[in-house]
Amino acid sequence: MLSSHSAPTRLGQIVVLLSCALFSIPLLATTLIGMDIDDVAAKAEMVFEGEVIQSQAQLDSSSGIINTYITFRIIDLVKGDFNGDSIELKFTGGELNGKIVEVSGSTLPKLRESGIYFVESTSADMLNPLMGWSQGHFLIKTEGGRRTVHTVNDNPVTQIQSVSAIPLVIKAPNKLIQDNEGIAAGVTVKSRALTKNQALSADEFKRQILDMLKN
Repeated sequence: MLSSHSAPTRLGQIVVLLSCALFSIPLLATTLIGMDIDDVAAKAEMVFEGEVIQSQAQLDSSSGIINTYITFRIIDLVKGDFNGDSIELKFTGGELNGKIVEVSGSTLPKLRESGIYFVESTSADMLNPLMGWSQGHFLIKTEGGRRTVHTVNDNPVTQIQSVSAIPLVIKAPNKLIQDNEGIAAGVTVKSRALTKNQALSADEFKRQILDMLKN
């Protein structure tokens, strides 16, 4: 098993699995560390509400790894300097010609998915360009006429709260993240079975992120 360090904001080891119908080969191992929602917002180069309008897998001729190039239609730019109606981001992993590359802990945005995305870098070559991976990847669902915010695992986000002011002596340490269950500290979620109209609306979520960035 090979090991590698990822971008400076990444700590530890991540597992990338190349899997086909009959075999699975571990290629690269790494782990993410949990983040505060304050840092997810502050360190992101770009934050936007968007919709996935195209997803194309390609084989990297030099490494033999499959990458997926995902194009988002930008609906609302929350943070960042970007001119254009759409943006393409590269994610390691995907499916091509019956072969699948999976990056453990990394969820690829799906075609026609709507969400709010915290982009760590629009130019750096990364396994996943979203800040903290699942920690910077939120879905927008329309339920009962309301556009509500959910995690990548479809759990409704009911509250976001800054944790930057909590003294380090009493603040719980950030946890290591080894799958796509990672949720930034300060983000409160509930099971769909327990939540009806408690989820934050997309507009309220964005407003609270903007307020967090101002403070």
